[in-house]
Amino acid sequence: MQAYSGGLCQRVITSSSSQSGISAVGALPGRHIQTNRVLHKRVQSHGVKTAKQRYSTAVVSVTKDLPLPVVLEKDFDKEGSRIDKRTVFNFSNWATHRSTNIYGRHIATTLESRIVRGLLQPLLATTGLAVAVASYQTLRETGALPAHAPGLGLETNSSPFSLISFALSLLLVFRTNTSYSRWAEARAIWGGVTNRSRDILRQALMYAPKDRPELVDMFTRWSMAYSKVLMCHLREDGDVEKELQGILPPEELSQLVASQHRPNYVVGMLSDLVEKSNISSPERFRMDQNITFFEDCHGKCERILKTPIPLSYTRHTSRFLGIWLLVMPFTLWKSCHWAMVPASVIICFLLLGIEEIGVQIEEPFGVLPLEAMCATIESNLREMTETSSSVKELVKRASRESRLANNNGDGMYNKREHEFAGAIKERN
Repeated sequence: MQAYSGGLCQRVITSSSSQSGISAVGALPGRHIQTNRVLHKRVQSHGVKTAKQRYSTAVVSVTKDLPLPVVLEKDFDKEGSRIDKRTVFNFSNWATHRSTNIYGRHIATTLESRIVRGLLQPLLATTGLAVAVASYQTLRETGALPAHAPGLGLETNSSPFSLISFALSLLLVFRTNTSYSRWAEARAIWGGVTNRSRDILRQALMYAPKDRPELVDMFTRWSMAYSKVLMCHLREDGDVEKELQGILPPEELSQLVASQHRPNYVVGMLSDLVEKSNISSPERFRMDQNITFFEDCHGKCERILKTPIPLSYTRHTSRFLGIWLLVMPFTLWKSCHWAMVPASVIICFLLLGIEEIGVQIEEPFGVLPLEAMCATIESNLREMTETSSSVKELVKRASRESRLANNNGDGMYNKREHEFAGAIKERN
């Protein structure tokens, strides 16, 4: 086994020849867990295939703060479905997204929704409760129950149920907006990584010494490496060695893997390359700005990853919503009777779906298509390196032709001026 310490949590990775291993885990939200006090236990998932198998892990954590072990079991289907959300839109996708049959298509595929699968347990619980309430009320109203049996229906006009509904809506709106702002910030950060990766290589191709092509090669591969290293740094299942095969030579890759904070290692390598290139101060300052931007990027990503929405807020919203949904069937009986069973299920799905979407995008790096962004960066940088010489040759040729045209124009002007002066002299 090869052990190393990552930037976000201590990890233990099995070698490729070993079949049994210990998966990497992070800290419990809101609690500080000593890595030497965390017990890891690997379990196999049932009924989960392909990419979802990477999430077949259960973690048993023992902390000083908790008197008993807390077993954290991952929802394999829900965690695996996050991979399916990593989509990149093209023109065809946008056309489908704007089509007039969007509502019919989305309603028709409701049962195929990952949100429905993720909410199956609370939906079944709500259905069971609604059926129980409807059955009880029906038996009572038909006289099958004793006359003194209490009714379960609540008046919605004057009950506390109607008074707290507005507060619940505000909680859900705030939850969703806050989660989306985290997702949007993460996407903006990665957009900056893409732009700055292109820019720093453009600067290297322009300013690096022409007699030292090995420096340009190192700039190219380490600029490619940064995005992939950052992606693996932000994901539990990231495999740096696999992602950087064919980009970094084995010696450089082994040194990177052995480092404790890999994005910092890449930033340090780029800084050393700038220093070794003996680039003049103004250009060096501009390149250093790009490298500093990289450092800011992985710092911002770590902030988003390590700091969730305040847990008290999340817990209170879940409890609030759960209690509200449990009370709802009692308030719908008098107005809907047995129709309150499907009504309760639909309302439960709609409200829990809002909460579920907020939870899913709160940690954005598992749903953002980082692989596609890294592939775009790699493709762009390779193209820039391959076309650099031809671009410079085209510019040089155009510049030479422009000088020749200017020289010919000056010669014709001098000849005409001489002939005009001669004609005036003859006339005089």
